[in-house]
Amino acid sequence: NDVPTSMKTEDPAGWIKGTDIIAYLRYIYILSPENNQIYKYERMSNRYSTPAEYNVNGDLSGALDMTIDGNIYIVKGGGEIVKLLRGEVRPFTIRYAPEDVLKDITRIYKNLDGNIYFLDPVHARVIVVAEGGTSGESTYIKQYVFEGEQMGELQDLYVDPDESRLYVLDEKRIYKVDLTR
Repeated sequence: NDVPTSMKTEDPAGWIKGTDIIAYLRYIYILSPENNQIYKYERMSNRYSTPAEYNVNGDLSGALDMTIDGNIYIVKGGGEIVKLLRGEVRPFTIRYAPEDVLKDITRIYKNLDGNIYFLDPVHARVIVVAEGGTSGESTYIKQYVFEGEQMGELQDLYVDPDESRLYVLDEKRIYKVDLTR
């Protein structure tokens, strides 16, 4: 009813600490690179379950950010992407991309059945990639470069569910890009 509610977990130790958190369906996923794990909590009527370990065989050391669309995509330092499905590593490549285009990315965003967006604060840009489906072969589409003396270091990004607008945040401002043009 649009009222914030405090939610507890059934885990007597409390919530696990992590570097990123995402809600997907009735679950909350917490990224914990120091434990090489993603913890999955199921929402009950008035609390969350104890955490289940999601990652089976992925190397999550150096993980910075994640997004979920059924698959979980994790951004690691140096532009490495780990794609997991049911905790197992799946192939992920990007065709037709400029060399080292993901080298400096720090954030990733994806809507269900949409493109994948990567934030590169070093080059003040957002890189857009078409999702590759079960083949794991995504395709480079384009990039949006942010210029101007007022631009600060890019911090985060968000895309409307219908992919009509891209929002990018720096230290002081939010920038809106119309994606329908």
